Amino acid sequence: MRIPIALVAALLLTGCGPLDLRGTEWKKAGTMFQEVSLVEVECARKAFEIGPGPDLVLGGLLDVGRIAVQESRQAGAFSDCMTSAGYQRSS
Repeated sequence: MRIPIALVAALLLTGCGPLDLRGTEWKKAGTMFQEVSLVEVECARKAFEIGPGPDLVLGGLLDVGRIAVQESRQAGAFSDCMTSAGYQRSS
């Protein structure tokens, strides 16, 4: 499943996404801001490909829990992708 660029841009502009893609949270020696941003966007795309998981159809508080688990999985996938690309979190 491919995420439309407009959707990613809308999430970034509204701040609705759980990921910080400003290019300042991760660092790697000898890289420029643009390269960090490019890798962050690619890792975010991969993290969003995980998908929402099972839909419980029950709604309400169960959906809140399901969404929290989904966001946690996506954040973990993003962090793993950045780490595997050789980046470290900035202090």
